[in-house]
Amino acid sequence: MQSIFESTNTFEVWMGKRTDISKRLLKKKHRQMADGPFPFLRSTFYRWVEQWPIVCPELAERAEDVLLAVGDLHVANFGVWLDSRQRQVWGVNDFDEACELAFTSDLVRLAASAVLAAAEAKIDVEANRVCEPLLDGYRAGLRAGQPILVTGRHPALVTLTRRTQENPKVFWAKKLRRKDNPAVDARDLPRGLEDMFRASFRPGAKLTFREQRSPGGLGSLGRRRFTAVETKKGVHEAREAKALVPSALYWSKEQDDMPSQTATLLQHAIRIPDPYFQVHDRWLIRQLAPDVAKIEMPQPRDKRLARAPDLLRLMGRETANIHLGSRTNQDLAERLSNLDQRRPGWFPAATDRMVASVRKDHSKWARE
Repeated sequence: MQSIFESTNTFEVWMGKRTDISKRLLKKKHRQMADGPFPFLRSTFYRWVEQWPIVCPELAERAEDVLLAVGDLHVANFGVWLDSRQRQVWGVNDFDEACELAFTSDLVRLAASAVLAAAEAKIDVEANRVCEPLLDGYRAGLRAGQPILVTGRHPALVTLTRRTQENPKVFWAKKLRRKDNPAVDARDLPRGLEDMFRASFRPGAKLTFREQRSPGGLGSLGRRRFTAVETKKGVHEAREAKALVPSALYWSKEQDDMPSQTATLLQHAIRIPDPYFQVHDRWLIRQLAPDVAKIEMPQPRDKRLARAPDLLRLMGRETANIHLGSRTNQDLAERLSNLDQRRPGWFPAATDRMVASVRKDHSKWARE
C-alpha cells in the first residue's frame, strides 16, 4: 500500500495526463485537505478506492454485488435543480466518479461522511445512528424507486432547501468578477467547447466566455472550468463547463483505456433530469443560477445529520434510485438481505473502520 503522499502524487500525475490542471488550485486543495477529516474525505476518492478493498475486503471482493455506483458519494454531494416543468428536484448532483463498485461502497462512504461531517460540526454521533436511517431509506427506495421532489411530502427537504437560493445580485457579482473569472476569447477556449456551450443556449445567443480561477468542489479542484454568459436587459443566463476525467477507480486498477461512466449512470438511474446538464467526452456542462445549488454540509453546530433521520432516509432512498439503474429491485433487496444474514451489523462496523482509515490518513497529511 502506498502512503497517502505517494497516492496523491501518482494520482495527480495520472489526472494531469488526461486534462489540464492548475498547480495553484492543487496546492489550495492540499491545504484544504488538512483542514479536517471531512474535507479530506471529499478530496480523496482516489484514496478510498485504494483503502476500501483492504479495510473492508468482505464487502469489496464480492463481484456479484458490483454495479454502477456514484463512487464519490458523501453528504455534501446532494443539491437541488429545476426540471423542465420548473419543479424543484433534490438528489445527488455530482457523478464525476461514476464507476463499478459494490453497492455497499456507496452506502458506507455516505455513512462515513455523515459521521465525519457531524464531528466537524462539533457533534459526536455513533455510526449506528447514521446507518439505521440510511439503510431504512435505501430499503424503501428499493421497494419503490422514484425521484424526489421538494414538496410538503418531505418536510425535511423543505426546511433544508429554504435558504439555498442565493441573492441574485450577490451571486452574479461573484460569478462575473473579473479577478476570479477573467474574460477569454472564444478562440482561446479548448477545442470544441464553444460549440458545446452554444448547444446549451437559444440559437443566436450572444455569449461572453470566462475562465474560472476561483475553486470549485473539493474533489475536482484543480481541473479547468469555463463559463458562458448571455446577458439580455440586465438578466444573466449562464453555463459552466468542468473538465471531465475517468473515475479514480481506473487509476487504481491501471485501466487507462476506461472512459468516464458518468453519462451511462445518468442514462439509467431513476431521476428527473436537469434539462441543462450535458455530458460530453471531456466536459460536463451545467446551468449556473442562484436557485440551482449544491447544499453544503456541515455548518457550525450543524444538527441536521446527527438529529435528522428523515434527511438521512431520503439520502438512502436517492442512493437506491441510482443503483436501480444497474440492478432490479428484487436482486438488490435479496443481496442486502443475504448480507444482513451472513454478517449482522456489517454496515456500522464497516463505517467505523473506514472512518478510522480516513482519520489516520488525514492525521498524517495534516502533520506535514
